[in-house]
Amino acid sequence: MKTTLTIALLILAGCTPAPPPAPPKAEGPVEIKAELIASDPSWGNTEGPALDAQNNLYFTSRGTYHGIVKWNAKDGASRWADVAKGAGPGGLWIDDAGDMFVTATDEREIVKVTPDKKVSTMAKGFEKDPKTSKGPNDLVVAKDGTIFFTAPNGYDGTAPNGTIYKIAKDGKTTVFSEEITGPNGIILSLDQKTLYVAHNTALNTSKIEMWPVEGGARKELITIEGCQADGMDVDKEGALWLTCYSFGTAYRVTKDGKITHKITTEQKALTNCKFGRGADQNTLYLTSSDMKRETGYVYKAVVPVGGVR
Repeated sequence: MKTTLTIALLILAGCTPAPPPAPPKAEGPVEIKAELIASDPSWGNTEGPALDAQNNLYFTSRGTYHGIVKWNAKDGASRWADVAKGAGPGGLWIDDAGDMFVTATDEREIVKVTPDKKVSTMAKGFEKDPKTSKGPNDLVVAKDGTIFFTAPNGYDGTAPNGTIYKIAKDGKTTVFSEEITGPNGIILSLDQKTLYVAHNTALNTSKIEMWPVEGGARKELITIEGCQADGMDVDKEGALWLTCYSFGTAYRVTKDGKITHKITTEQKALTNCKFGRGADQNTLYLTSSDMKRETGYVYKAVVPVGGVR
């Protein structure tokens, strides 16, 4: 009898349904904390990081010093060139020949600075309504020498649409698009066929838009809440790294609009980012300031996918 009861209990136990599996944990972007590498009370709102072939970092200073700062790990920071001395320069790009291209906001110009610091004007007088425009902001230079730059009228989605301009290889400046509010960060795809521009449609709602360089309809890549879109760079997988001003955050956005990584910085006024070159290609340099835009800060973050130069 005891044996029969034991067998019956074993059979009943075997029929008991297994507990449901635990729900999968929500997966968010991989977080990376950036390292502070330089700061100075004269830099104010730093912008436009860019690296030359020797991996010297250059960036623009808009504090009590208006100009371009040079930095490397060995020598630290030094004032390199006084350029766009009105409000200070904004965006900065260094091409493969080592020439710099800079947005001069108050002067309403795009200027070129050679390695020996000779300054020339690439574009001026391009604004249809100088009273409405806030001046040129950020820029990207294509491999063939074509320049695209942004000129926003505001940054929170309430101002009239801004303008994206194109400077052709012959030096002629034309309007590329007037479709979006506050065009800010700008970058080209790896194959140079797509132009990406970041902007805000509300104070803390950001979008990345994309256009075929040779003409065609605009498409939206992603909308990000909790971000004031600023500068961008692209990695060798074609993903974009977008900085979020006032949030101290940068996101990696894939070509299909997925966020995979998030960089955080202690100071919140994050403005732009740029990859190192060669052996330093997995380092992303980021410019920032405190929210009062008094002291400038520069960070770096080691990321899993490197840049393309």
